[in-house]
Amino acid sequence: MAALPFTELRQQKQRTALVPKSAGQLRVEHDRIVARVRLLLNVTIALACIGVAVIAWLPFSPVPGEFRFGVQEVLGVAVFAACLFVLHERTELTLRLYNFEPVEQTTQGELRALLHRVPEGASYQNALAADNRTFVTGEVEAIRERAEAFVPKNLPADEGNGET
Repeated sequence: MAALPFTELRQQKQRTALVPKSAGQLRVEHDRIVARVRLLLNVTIALACIGVAVIAWLPFSPVPGEFRFGVQEVLGVAVFAACLFVLHERTELTLRLYNFEPVEQTTQGELRALLHRVPEGASYQNALAADNRTFVTGEVEAIRERAEAFVPKNLPADEGNGET
């Protein structure tokens, strides 16, 4: 399957109905993610405090003086990298926090235009209007992908046209 071209892989991907999440579902998912981020922030703070304590303890430790400064630098970089990994990789990339940001006004017009090309686009817009919410950034890619899948086919009159 890895040898297949990208277009073939996209065709094999199962298409699910384009249904927006309600404001309640978004709120529940947001609350779950905020709780997870709070846990990861506590882990990061604990890791940073332990790292700083070990670095502060090293001058008083039995570690030889010529290695002490190098060990402190290595520990400092390791703690910083670990904290950055926990916060960035785990929260931003894994949890996709940016998916819950409201879409800018300029992008909403583009999304509505894309939804006009999708068979279930009108019901999608009606569901958003009924829930009294706007698009969120997590929906943008799904709408664009769905609209690309439903590109209108050329009319028979257009196919016979000899213009290039």
